[in-house]
Amino acid sequence: MAAMTRIVLGLVVVLLLAACTSDGGSDVEGSGDGPDARTVKAEMDAEAEAVLPDLVGRLGGQFNGMQATFFERGGFGIWDYTASGSLLKPSGTMTESLAAVEGILDQHGYAVETDDAQRRVTGTKGNVTVIAQASLLTAEKKGSGLNVRIGVSGIQDGDDFAESAPAEDYLAYLR
Repeated sequence: MAAMTRIVLGLVVVLLLAACTSDGGSDVEGSGDGPDARTVKAEMDAEAEAVLPDLVGRLGGQFNGMQATFFERGGFGIWDYTASGSLLKPSGTMTESLAAVEGILDQHGYAVETDDAQRRVTGTKGNVTVIAQASLLTAEKKGSGLNVRIGVSGIQDGDDFAESAPAEDYLAYLR
């Protein structure tokens, strides 16, 4: 009888472990904690299309090289969707340019933080973060460059989409 009790207890333990580690039978992609890659791309592309023309229109200058792409962190199924570019020769001083970025992000509904020591403005709206920072920390004169980054980090769902999604050319939003 003792052998039968051990077998039954062993089965109970196995069933409990299986129940605790089950995902509830969900076969639908997007069952993780955060948004899936397709949703993130649509959200960030829409924000870039709304914000970038206002930034460049207000700051002037020439915007260079901004393509949004997915990249996987360390091969663990955690993705980031980011775009980085630079604004060359904005019309104002660095202080004026960063103040303008702060105002534009605020107008678009972003929660805005400034870091004067790092000469950086960060805006967050939903999953999207926009960062504008002086190309050189010591730059103040009129026409000093500004680096701009838009991104969403920590996407855990949508591997297939993220792996095959083509780069989105954000410069096209300025035409």
